[in-house]
Amino acid sequence: MTRLALIPVAAAAALLLAGCSQLAAIAPVGGNRLSDVRYAANDILVREEVDILTAPVCAEADDKAVTCSGETFDGDAITVESPADDQTRLTITVGGTVLFEGVIQDVLDEAMRPAS
Repeated sequence: MTRLALIPVAAAAALLLAGCSQLAAIAPVGGNRLSDVRYAANDILVREEVDILTAPVCAEADDKAVTCSGETFDGDAITVESPADDQTRLTITVGGTVLFEGVIQDVLDEAMRPAS
């Protein structure tokens, strides 16, 4: 194959790879339960101006309960829980004080609204 013949092959390969990376970038936007809990928790922590040292890291149990834990600059524990029996709800506790208790989708919807 000549160098000139390799140009279309390289261009086709570049397009295929670009398509794959674009699809990979789109996937997280759709979200799933674990990411929805994480995004909502982060939105609340930022809204409430919590000084975060370690952002909450989340895990989903076999029963679909989601728990996350992180830490504030002051060393207080950040705990996020979304129970298996009501997967629409979220509780965020910082240093033993409940900071938020409510519906995940409400938090996500509020974060999508433009600031007034």
